[in-house]
Amino acid sequence: MIYRRQRKQYIFAGFLAVIALVNVLFFFILNRPARTEYESLEKSIKQLRLQAGANKRNVTSLEKAKTDLDRFDKDKRSLEMMHLVHRPMGYSHIVSTLDGLVARAGLKKTRVNFNTDMKTAHAGLNSVSMTVPLEGNYSNIVSFIREVENSETFFLITAISLESSARQSGQVSNVMANNSNSGVAGSVGLSLAMETYFYQ
Repeated sequence: MIYRRQRKQYIFAGFLAVIALVNVLFFFILNRPARTEYESLEKSIKQLRLQAGANKRNVTSLEKAKTDLDRFDKDKRSLEMMHLVHRPMGYSHIVSTLDGLVARAGLKKTRVNFNTDMKTAHAGLNSVSMTVPLEGNYSNIVSFIREVENSETFFLITAISLESSARQSGQVSNVMANNSNSGVAGSVGLSLAMETYFYQ
């Protein structure tokens, strides 16, 4: 009788053990995919956070670039209005400016040759080249070049040709050297090639 009871208990305990083992197996079988999915979601969340941080930095960089571009446009417009010439009044402004510089330097201007490229504009600017022949003494020539360099209107000196009236007697270098050192007046011819720009 006792033996049968113990046997039933063993059988019942074995049955419970089998049920527990099955439950454990089901737990692992069902839990593993969920855990894998959870780890995948966690990894995706980390990647999204990193991407969000990178996007935030990119937005900040783009905002800074936009601010810099706006500042560049303002600086460009300010430069154009201060040192360049508006195209509709370009030639008259350049001629009057050069006449003023020549007069202050005490030189004689015979003519000004202009060469304008109005068909091709770079960054909204048209290049205007000119050749200005002048006559006067050497110190006045130097004074004129300084006036051009310090002028409010932008002039770029691209070439200088300087000749003395003593050229035919072979005394060009001596006359120029004497004029620069002692300030003695001597007739000097200057051909100055310059460029400026018209803005639209």
